[in-house]
Amino acid sequence: DRLRPDLRIHVAAAELKFWESPDFSRASMPTGFPDALRRAAKRFVNEYRSQLRPFETEHEVAPGVVVTLTGGHTPGHSVVRLASGGDRLTFAGDAVFQVGFDQPDWHNGFEHDPEEAARVRINLLRELAATREPLVATHLPFPSICHVAVDGDVFRCVPAVWDY
Repeated sequence: DRLRPDLRIHVAAAELKFWESPDFSRASMPTGFPDALRRAAKRFVNEYRSQLRPFETEHEVAPGVVVTLTGGHTPGHSVVRLASGGDRLTFAGDAVFQVGFDQPDWHNGFEHDPEEAARVRINLLRELAATREPLVATHLPFPSICHVAVDGDVFRCVPAVWDY
């Protein structure tokens, strides 16, 4: 099934370029994953090309919704920041995973630039610890929302109440 025909998909230009011809040479994914990802990306780009809205470094999608290129995990990996009144939230996508709090310089086999991914993760965690802005990330345990705290040389994911 297709998504709505009037849907706009905002994506970093670097991400779009990467997925048009993905290079997994620096990743160490399990056998079969690279080919499956290539097929899925090709299908997605072909299906939604007319709805893709590339941006270079940052784009305000709607008032209070800003997407920013970070790179690292993939060349065009981005975070989405939401703001409403005095409330803020950062959706970090694939930049942070559970072990990344204790070992922020570790990387997983899916990161396409491991060193840059670690730099992005550490900077993001430092920033969120300083601001106390809630963090949501794809690979955190449910409900995937926490505050970041600094604990010596590592970070902690302090679960936040899911206030819905």
